[in-house]
Amino acid sequence: PTESGLSRSPGLVIDWESRLLAKDTKVRATAEATLVQGARRSFPLLRRFLDSGNESLDRETFRIIQRIGPSAIPLLVDLLEHDQASVRRGAVNELIDHAPHTERIQPALRRALSDKDWVVAGDAARALGALGNRASPSVGALVKTLAHRDPYVRVYAAEALASIGPKAAGATHALVEALSDPVPGVRWAACEGLGSIGPAAHTAVPQLIEA
Repeated sequence: PTESGLSRSPGLVIDWESRLLAKDTKVRATAEATLVQGARRSFPLLRRFLDSGNESLDRETFRIIQRIGPSAIPLLVDLLEHDQASVRRGAVNELIDHAPHTERIQPALRRALSDKDWVVAGDAARALGALGNRASPSVGALVKTLAHRDPYVRVYAAEALASIGPKAAGATHALVEALSDPVPGVRWAACEGLGSIGPAAHTAVPQLIEA
């Protein structure tokens, strides 16, 4: 059913929810397979499932999204704006595994770097890092993220810059500053980032010797 169809007949959502959570494994498997096969046509239902606040249903929904594969990226991008942090976490976690198909959605991942939930922000950095040098348009956003209040986010921002490699040369100064981070893991990731940039980061040599 379409979004408008679900609005007119909310019972359809309840019916599908009961199928996905049925005790009968054949009923569950059939419902799941139907939604996977429907792919984009299943998006309205999948969105409604994730609005329910039911953790069991959330797990089933993300299992279906995972089986749909890269075709589900538009839905996952929409879910990055969901009110529930748990849903945003699930969405960005799926996007990490969809590289390099996520190259075109870097603007959405850059916005997620500023998410109020630190896991979402850190995993957005991981998703960008999974793109390797394809994430070079996001260097500036990752540099800003190196100043995030949470070390989990700072570590993955530095590691993402390391994955980009020489194309992240513009991050050299910020990575040098990160060598003084109070968290050892961030300092380690900053070293990794500078090493991956290579000769273009030669100005960091004195600080690296000190480190």
